[in-house]
Amino acid sequence: MMAQIAIVDDHPIFLDGMAQFLNSHGHDILFCARSVEEALERMETGEPDLLILDVSMKSGGGLAILSALRNGGSTVPVIFMTVHIRPEQTLEAIKLGVDGVVLKDSDPNELLSCIQQVMGGNKSIAPFVMEQALVHSISAPANEANVLAALTDRELEIAGLIRAGLRNREIAGRCGLTEGTVKVHLHSIFQKLNIKSRSELIIMMMSMDSEMPAVGMEH
Repeated sequence: MMAQIAIVDDHPIFLDGMAQFLNSHGHDILFCARSVEEALERMETGEPDLLILDVSMKSGGGLAILSALRNGGSTVPVIFMTVHIRPEQTLEAIKLGVDGVVLKDSDPNELLSCIQQVMGGNKSIAPFVMEQALVHSISAPANEANVLAALTDRELEIAGLIRAGLRNREIAGRCGLTEGTVKVHLHSIFQKLNIKSRSELIIMMMSMDSEMPAVGMEH
């Protein structure tokens, strides 16, 4: 699947190499930018199909760009490419709706498959990065267990099924609901827990596993 890609990184050699690599694998490079300002400026003249951002740049990193884009209503898919990302940055990125995270020391094919996943509408976050975010959220002070008390039994059941990796259609079938009703429940769950995505819900549920019995899984 060919994509028009924009890359933002403040290391010119890396930027150049990455552009050539993606080009040679059939992708089109719309633009390369070296700073947050330049990236946002270029985005105004035309959005790529996909944006690859370095997390830490001198001018403020990928989170600043992602945040500016999402607050401006842009839904352009974003992949973070990074040497290192702190767990709290990962959680923040997930909240802002990042689509993928690839580590710079991984095999180049990881990047290609991440691009393919994201262009297909899926999330693709490096397992190691997800794991660290999870460990971080578990060791963070647990004030979440009582948050779940706000959910109805049905919402808890649906949250449990999402935690188990089921999609809306499967949840609907499992609970005897329409897909539309599942979406309404989901919206309510997200609002009550003050989260924006399934990934956040899964991380939240996983971080509570140690504190609570499994819910809704015994049926």
